[in-house]
Amino acid sequence: MSVGGQSRTLEINGLVIGFSDNWGRTMRLDNKVAIVTGAASGIGRATALAMAREGARVVVADINLEGAVLVTDEIIALGREACAIKADIGQREQVNAMVAKTVEQYQRIDILVNNAAYIAFYWDTHFHEMDEEEWDRHINITFRGTLYCCKAVIPHMIAQRSGRIINVTSDAARLIQPKGQAMYAACKAAIAGISRCLAGELARYGILVNCVAPGTTETPGFLAQPSEIIEKVRQLSLLKKVGEPDDIANLVLFFASEEAKYITGQHWSVDGGASSF
Repeated sequence: MSVGGQSRTLEINGLVIGFSDNWGRTMRLDNKVAIVTGAASGIGRATALAMAREGARVVVADINLEGAVLVTDEIIALGREACAIKADIGQREQVNAMVAKTVEQYQRIDILVNNAAYIAFYWDTHFHEMDEEEWDRHINITFRGTLYCCKAVIPHMIAQRSGRIINVTSDAARLIQPKGQAMYAACKAAIAGISRCLAGELARYGILVNCVAPGTTETPGFLAQPSEIIEKVRQLSLLKKVGEPDDIANLVLFFASEEAKYITGQHWSVDGGASSF
C-alpha cells in the first residue's frame, strides 16, 4: 500500500484500487459505481475522469492495463476512488470476471459505459477487399463485446431496480462513410439498434439505455492519421473543427446523471453539426 496525502492505493488480486476520504460537495454521481470500458485513453479516459469528478467510483477497464492504471492514478489524484481492471471485451470470460470483480469490490453497478471498440483505418480498402478475419475483429470486439458487457451487467441492475447503460456509437452508424469503414459503421449501427430494444425491455426495471454518437474526435488513433485527412475531416463539421474527448464525456455524464432520469432509447450526436447536412 502506498499513502500520499488523502489518497491511497492498494493492489489485491490484480486489482489496483485507489480511494480517498476527502469528499467535497454533493456530486451528480455521488457514490455511484461506474464501469467504463476502453478507459485507458481518448473518450474513455475523459469519461472516467468526468464521472470521478462528479463523485462516481470508477472501474477503469481496458485491455491496456498499464494505461488503465495511469488513468486510475489521475482519478486518485483528484481525491476520488477508482480501480483498474484489465479486460478484453471480446472475451466473454474476461467481461464476466470484470463484472464479478466490480461487484465484489463495490457491491453494485449503477452505470455501464460501453466505449471500447475496434478501430482500424483502411482508407484505400473496399469492403469486398477486406478479409473475413477483419470482419470478425470488428464484430467480436465492437459489437459482441458490447453485448457481453450488457449481458453481464443487466442482472445486477435488475436486482437493484435501477441502472444506466450508455453505449458509445458513432456518426458512422447513420452517415455514408469513406472506403474501409463499412464494418466499423455496421457494428456501431448494430449497437444503436440493440440499444433501442434494450431500452424497451429494461424500462420496467428502472434501467435507462441511451447512445452517444461522437463525430470525429481528437483521439490518439485519429491524430495519428495523415494531416491532409485530418484537415479534410475537420471541414465536414459546421464548426470547422473536430471534437475533444471531453465534449463526448460531457454528454455521457449527462445521461448517467439524474438530470436524464426521463430519457431513454435515444441516440444523440456530438459532432459539431456534421450529421446535420
